[in-house]
Amino acid sequence: MGALVLVVLLQFWFWSRYRRPNATSPALIDQLPNAVLTVERDGTIHYANSAAARLLGYDEQELVGLGVEELVPEQQRHHHEHWRNMFVQSGKARAMGQLNALAARHKSGRSIPVRIELVPLTHTDIAPHTVMAVLYPALESDEMLAQVQRDAGVGTWEWDIEKDHLSWSNSVYEMFGLDRQQFEASYEAYLQVVHPDDRARVAQAIRESQSSTRPYEINYRIVREGEIRHLLERNYLHLDQHGELKYMWGSVIDVTERHLAEAQLQLADAVFKHCAEGILVFDRRQHLLRTNAALLEMAGYSADDVSSMSATELFVDPRDDGPLSLNTLMSSSQLRDDEWRGELRLRHRTGSSIPVLASLSTVDATQDEMRDYILVCTDIREIKSQQEQLRHMAMHDSLTGLPNRRLFSEHLNQAIASSRRAGNRLAVVYIDLDGFKLVNDSYGHEAGDELLRTLAARLKDLVRDCDVLARIGGDEFAFILSNCGDDEMLSEILMRVIQEGATTYRDISVTLSLGAACYPDHGDNGSELLVLADQLMYRSKNNGKNRFMIARNV
Repeated sequence: MGALVLVVLLQFWFWSRYRRPNATSPALIDQLPNAVLTVERDGTIHYANSAAARLLGYDEQELVGLGVEELVPEQQRHHHEHWRNMFVQSGKARAMGQLNALAARHKSGRSIPVRIELVPLTHTDIAPHTVMAVLYPALESDEMLAQVQRDAGVGTWEWDIEKDHLSWSNSVYEMFGLDRQQFEASYEAYLQVVHPDDRARVAQAIRESQSSTRPYEINYRIVREGEIRHLLERNYLHLDQHGELKYMWGSVIDVTERHLAEAQLQLADAVFKHCAEGILVFDRRQHLLRTNAALLEMAGYSADDVSSMSATELFVDPRDDGPLSLNTLMSSSQLRDDEWRGELRLRHRTGSSIPVLASLSTVDATQDEMRDYILVCTDIREIKSQQEQLRHMAMHDSLTGLPNRRLFSEHLNQAIASSRRAGNRLAVVYIDLDGFKLVNDSYGHEAGDELLRTLAARLKDLVRDCDVLARIGGDEFAFILSNCGDDEMLSEILMRVIQEGATTYRDISVTLSLGAACYPDHGDNGSELLVLADQLMYRSKNNGKNRFMIARNV
């Protein structure tokens, strides 16, 4: 949703910017973190922002005037111009690369996995029929998922008011560009790193929070290495048993990119909601002290529901599906920079569990007290779902929906292991269609595809649910028939497949030629059994087609 809002608002911004006679350079778009290109109808790049230059390895001046096909991997260029023209003619925005792997060509020649949002800009006077493309690097590995968390820029802090001591997480030090060893962690030192024009407003917010014991939310600026950064800070209050304010703690988020976009495009709210993390604070006994609205929404709880819950009740360790121990995580080998990062499962109110990318750190404690824990988590259900869809696409034939050769091989190895344990016989059957080439030559590839889909459905109905049918390639299929019995029983099965699988496409007769090899009679290696079945299938075709052959016992 956030990506769609971005491209729609960018479209409006380009239209409103370029329709004016004295348009200035699109400085705002240049500051966006997303790569943005505009491409004229003939494929020439008309505009590129700095993020696009960084992503693709070019200077911005090099991109302007370059043919967009230069940014497409060579193996995909032959049809790119056709699809680009079709998109321009359609005049409709389109998302690409949601489930399939797209790639952009880096200047060095390497491919970069991306998702792309395309939007036609048909109302601009400066470049009629321009297309705007927004490129997002694709998330395809655990390392990239971890980078998303770091890029989200969430930091935590605690202030011991009596001792005037500030405790910052590493993320906050990175955000402020400060050295932990050299920074004087006090209230006054903190105010000095706030932008001078915002310092009084920040101090006033803190004083009012102390006197009213109400938390604040404030935006302010800092200067980091000569660059102005915008931060969003929230605080929480900790009163002792006498109602006295002893501690103040909270979170800081770098909202610089959101602030820049909000000035003209009002994207800040959408970006923030898209990237919001759930934040939980646990005491030394791992009981929940505080959580935020994002976490409650993510897990379906109310604040009252979670007020007395523990980390064990809220989270599951996915490594062994056992109860979660924060102490164990903080002492594990995965610890880096006093912070544990990894995947957990959050228990939903309904009883299901949600995969989350989590970051766990501790807050410095006094000598008399043990440390508290702060856990930040991001919902990765959508990413997991996309990964599962990508795996399904990689393991299944796109035309028939059947398992492909790769998945068939996995099923075959598992079936052999199961047959070995059960002590029964298993058959690998290779199938080729007689007459398929004539259908293709006579009526075209679309007719051939229709025939393949029809026969795939028919063949699937001829075997049990425990058996496996796959499309190996072209007009070739394969069965795994578990517990297939002796040769006589197997022959009956194969004869039924030949008789009921045969069909007529228009005026062309299509029959089946089969070859079968069995475990353990003919070997215990799945690949070798499939090769033997393939050879026997060809002997069936050479002996007149529309028949089967079973390997002889060795």
